[in-house]
Amino acid sequence: MSTQEAGPDATLMDTSGEVPTPPTEAVPKMMKAIVQDRYGLPDVLELRDVEVPVPTEDQLLIRVVAASLNIYDWHMITATPYLVRAVAGFAKPKNPIPGADVAGVVEKVGANITRFKVGDEVFGDIGFGAFARYAVAREKSLTHKPAGVTFEQAASVALAGITALQGLRDVGGLEAGQKVLVNGASGGVGTFAVQIAKALGAEVTAVCSTTKVDMVRSIGADKVIDYTKNDYVESERGFDLLFDNVGDRPWSVTSRVLSPGGINVTITGRKHAVMGPMREQLFRKVAAGFGKKRFAFFTAHVKPEDLKVLADFLETGAIVPVIGATYDLEHLPDALRYLGEGHALGKLVITV
Repeated sequence: MSTQEAGPDATLMDTSGEVPTPPTEAVPKMMKAIVQDRYGLPDVLELRDVEVPVPTEDQLLIRVVAASLNIYDWHMITATPYLVRAVAGFAKPKNPIPGADVAGVVEKVGANITRFKVGDEVFGDIGFGAFARYAVAREKSLTHKPAGVTFEQAASVALAGITALQGLRDVGGLEAGQKVLVNGASGGVGTFAVQIAKALGAEVTAVCSTTKVDMVRSIGADKVIDYTKNDYVESERGFDLLFDNVGDRPWSVTSRVLSPGGINVTITGRKHAVMGPMREQLFRKVAAGFGKKRFAFFTAHVKPEDLKVLADFLETGAIVPVIGATYDLEHLPDALRYLGEGHALGKLVITV
């Protein structure tokens, strides 16, 4: 993931105020959805009328109020790198309606559902199907939305927030009082990483571009470095954890900022056509094995207990989602194209 730039209507959202639940409605037979029949650039996406999905006894039906975009969606839609096809489908998408992050209202519950009931406000990462009026999800993919949080805010949290939480806490072993450097601090994962690191008691230094400095400082960073003016690998030392959302520098360079025993946690790297960043990450892992500084890369996995942690952070105001821009469902291809340019601030949200 590259360091991201602000969109024209970038907004730092506020979590104050009670948001009323949209009234429940009779579930129709047909709905509007974004559909793709083949892989490619965002032009492969079409807004169509399709049948409303029917939940199984292990699923819920959600009326989608808002969804959000992640670089994950870009990879699933374009099938880049090629390795993505092992998950998404080799010849064409197995799941023609994309979209992972969702927030909405429960309309139906299967017989085996125990944690939710009709009318509950929920959010989570459902894997696919979020870019539609209705979506089905498994219980473990969702948690309750705090009452004072908007659907747009909740929709922006799950995948990026879980990536930041698991990367810092579980992979990085972050403890209160440690020093953390977040590279790529103004993007979707980066804005959550800054806030979650602070919530876990860390001292946070953040790296971003000139136009993002004030925003990144406003979400809690103790120190902000403008990478257009200063190179953090030349000026910074003694960090317990480098959380790298950019991943475009070799291990011999980024490891300089770490103290002995420190760890570089990343979710990305320089891209390979077939393996994506995994090839570069394996090289770094091998290089790190010859010294006292550690390297780790990982893929986040949705866990209900971690969604609950994020919901609690939202409720207390420990994290405030940074929403760079909002789009309606019809203009989702424009939003995805903008995301693919690698310069979007915070999260891009889709209202349904």
